[in-house]
Amino acid sequence: MSYHQIEYPKVNKDYIQQLIDYICEHYFTESGRLLDIGCGLGHHMDAFAKNGFIVEGVDKECNLEYMLLPYHDKSFDYVFSKSFLEHIHNTENVLSETQRVLKKGGKALFLVPDWTRQIQCFWDDSTHIKPFTQWGLKQAFWLAGFKDVTCQYFYQLPFVWRHPYLVFIPQIIQHLVPDRYKWKDRRNGKQNVLIRHSKERMLLCYARK
Repeated sequence: MSYHQIEYPKVNKDYIQQLIDYICEHYFTESGRLLDIGCGLGHHMDAFAKNGFIVEGVDKECNLEYMLLPYHDKSFDYVFSKSFLEHIHNTENVLSETQRVLKKGGKALFLVPDWTRQIQCFWDDSTHIKPFTQWGLKQAFWLAGFKDVTCQYFYQLPFVWRHPYLVFIPQIIQHLVPDRYKWKDRRNGKQNVLIRHSKERMLLCYARK
């Protein structure tokens, strides 16, 4: 079986579109040329394309532990990456290459697991390599030469994006609901979405070249 069959047996394309719509509304507010690093099966690319972006993607065919991205300098307005950086030892290469292929003033947005919230389940994914904290992720972007770096906690729950004052709901669930309730049938991808994504908070790092 492939990694995607095991880790993502069911893909919620409606959620992916909501996520990308949110990013386009708040971060990548004008269409342009976008690179998706760690694009997987291309679902996020499809969602960006629906928002008017010209999209390209790289995944395992480009080993970013040591390889360069197959693009010229200053090729993209935006670089997006979700759930990829934690699978790489060589963070410096990924971010320096991101910096290289971005145009001046270009923007990058990376989403990774928040180690402080996922410390007990981070290694459930056998391909995870490097955990990140909020400060550590910001530092990695600073060291790569990015400007205006922000890193915030991010719940994969659309109702929190629309109504930020409701963030107390996942915070309560995090502390009161045991981890065993996150999954109905993990092997078949059946999850309790509210419980899982309340407990498995992400980091969203946004920066400018």
